[in-house]
Amino acid sequence: MKLRTEIFIPESEKKITHHDKTYFSGSCFSENIASKMKYYGFDVLSNSHGILFNPVSIKHGFMDLVLQKTYRTTDLRTANDIYFSYAHHGSFNSNQPEKILEKINGSITEHAAHFFESKFVIITLGSSWVYETIENKRIAANCHKQPSSFFNKRLLSLEEITDSLQATIELIGSVTKAEIIFTLSPVKHLKDGFIENQHSKSLLHIAIQKALKTGVSYFPAYEIMMDDLRDYRFWSEDMVHPNELAINYIWEKFSGIYFDENTNNIMKDVNSFRQLTNHRSLSSDPKEIEDLKIRKEKAFQKITNKYPHIKIDYES
Repeated sequence: MKLRTEIFIPESEKKITHHDKTYFSGSCFSENIASKMKYYGFDVLSNSHGILFNPVSIKHGFMDLVLQKTYRTTDLRTANDIYFSYAHHGSFNSNQPEKILEKINGSITEHAAHFFESKFVIITLGSSWVYETIENKRIAANCHKQPSSFFNKRLLSLEEITDSLQATIELIGSVTKAEIIFTLSPVKHLKDGFIENQHSKSLLHIAIQKALKTGVSYFPAYEIMMDDLRDYRFWSEDMVHPNELAINYIWEKFSGIYFDENTNNIMKDVNSFRQLTNHRSLSSDPKEIEDLKIRKEKAFQKITNKYPHIKIDYES
């Protein structure tokens, strides 16, 4: 008896290795996969402007990287003594304009350098719903809890989404030869409504499929969540976000098609190192504490000598 539908995903001919830089952009689901890759020592950077959901804001983020834009005070808005940018996530916000500009421009500089050298760019789309400012009809990446009267909420048309994806592909292609991987976030945007969320995801899915060509592929994270893991036990308590079990399952699928045997062996070694360094001694014996510290330091030296190209941060 067959009790679930497991999705078959062909192996990718292009493999991600620890020698490659990989860049992520998009929704919080992209952060989940990026954090997994960081854990395993890959050279990864994600979201220069913070978490982004809609394809227009993602396009603008890449445009800033390609042009290496410098933000100025005129690009900021302020409310309740907090400065913010409609092009950025709230994590950039500050009560001092010079601080937010330093953070924004520093992020663009750092991320552009990584992005230009990336062999893979992974983009996760989250929603077709956007908030367009009444002031200048610019689509906001984040509303920063400003009054709804400041915005016109609307659903992007299929043409707008398709044009944004094509522009994003061209922007990436203008500075890199990176393989582009699109994913559709399984996170539910239920504040928009159940039917509205499905409409939104459908438009994104159609636009992605229209964008596929040589050098541009699709990883079916959405389908894995909805058609394979179609059970509430794979959702977090809010019933909106995939839980850790689901993320790990999707990660296994991702690993299976984009990593080769050598990469998987390196990941096993890194995981053993991480498990050791994450261990905390319950003993109060100074000798046992010092012995564990020495073991960790030796393990760090061993793995960095064996794999000098991997990215592992470790503080003794």
